[in-house]
Amino acid sequence: MRKFLKAFSIRTRLLVLYAGIILIGFAAITVIAGGQIAGAARADYAQQLQNTITLIAQGVAPVMHGMEGQKIDDTALASTFAEYENQVNGKLTFYLLGDHDNGSSQGYPRESFRDSVELETALRGQVVAVERTGSDGNTYFYTAAPVIDKGEILGLLQLKVPTRNLLENIAQRWLGLGAIFALIALAAIMAAFWLARSIIQPLYKLRESANRLSQGNFAHRVTYDGKDEIGEVANAFNEMAHQVESMLEEQRAFASNTSHELRTPLTTIRLRTEALRYDNTLDQQVSRQYIEEIDDEVTRLGNLVQDLTLLSRFDAGRAELGQEQVDLSRLALSLQHQFARQADEKKIKLSLELPPTPVLIKGSLNHIMVLFRNLLDNAMKYSSAGRQIEWKIEATDSGVSSVIRDTGRGISKADLEHVFERFYRVDKSRSRETPGTGLGLALVKSIVDAYKGRISIDSAGIDQGTTVTVFLPH
Repeated sequence: MRKFLKAFSIRTRLLVLYAGIILIGFAAITVIAGGQIAGAARADYAQQLQNTITLIAQGVAPVMHGMEGQKIDDTALASTFAEYENQVNGKLTFYLLGDHDNGSSQGYPRESFRDSVELETALRGQVVAVERTGSDGNTYFYTAAPVIDKGEILGLLQLKVPTRNLLENIAQRWLGLGAIFALIALAAIMAAFWLARSIIQPLYKLRESANRLSQGNFAHRVTYDGKDEIGEVANAFNEMAHQVESMLEEQRAFASNTSHELRTPLTTIRLRTEALRYDNTLDQQVSRQYIEEIDDEVTRLGNLVQDLTLLSRFDAGRAELGQEQVDLSRLALSLQHQFARQADEKKIKLSLELPPTPVLIKGSLNHIMVLFRNLLDNAMKYSSAGRQIEWKIEATDSGVSSVIRDTGRGISKADLEHVFERFYRVDKSRSRETPGTGLGLALVKSIVDAYKGRISIDSAGIDQGTTVTVFLPH
């Protein structure tokens, strides 16, 4: 069944499903309602026949009273009945009781009515309608009422009506129900068609957008302003397209920046090695300078490759997060000692405020070292002589808060939202003067995110200093 349904389009399946459910439901309602209407019509018709025979019996009673003491004139009685028969479209028969013969041969003893339910009931002064097959093989309704004069039953008046009268009435009602059902069915099919189209049309747009996306048009977006589930899918698709577009742009920028960062030191190394190899006029001092420059560029390349490797591991989720207990106080003292010489050379005051007890966090010592070394390195690089850097570490119930505040160059508001992007340099005009690869803060952000921490960078503006706040959970 499932394979059979998959052979049709979603639009066809929705149309058949919705229309089928509605049509089956209304058909069932129509059948039930029709049955109830037919039953009610039959009961009403039987009651109507009982009322009619009662009224006719009351109308015939004066005629019988006028014939008292005389022989009944069958012709006159038949003429009277003919008027009523035309009105009710039936056959009237009068049965004179035997004890009111009046010399006529039409008298019937009471015992002769035992085989007729309506006549036997009429003898008891009641009226009932029954349905049975006549001698001609057709079905009729029979009812009878007593003809009463001065409190005595003179005779019985029987009415026989073909059931086709009722069936014609019921058929008319069924036709009315059928017409209503046809209108409802038409409206249901139109509504199902509209509903299926309203669902499928946005899917066609999504398909078109997916095709454009597969062809490389990542700027295309789905235009759908509905607030329903399809609108949510369209918004999710647009967000996916935006993310893919941003990712590709980031990859292109990453490849461009990486090639640039690799090409620049390689060019410098090649120029210096060619000079050392082929230029015989170089003195010992210049040669030594070239060798030092080559060594610096090799170090720069090594740091770049190391940062790229570690960053790629975090991006791919393959970085092994350490589970060892790292004493952040001891690590901070070690880093302060490492940067002490650089701080003295630049005449920068590097202060460290630690809690009185050891501060332990769970993680990899190498990752935590890279994290805070990059932050201190940035603070040192962008602080001029005479400035100061303050590092404060506080332990809380849920983790460790570390604040590194400098009074250096600062960051503009326009640059703050981009500082975690790879290869982003705040002062691009001085990017070669300031050492670094532009990957430090991106790597810091990846490490903090991997350990479920938080990091924020604030600055009041240029020459207003920078504050970096890092929180790492226990």
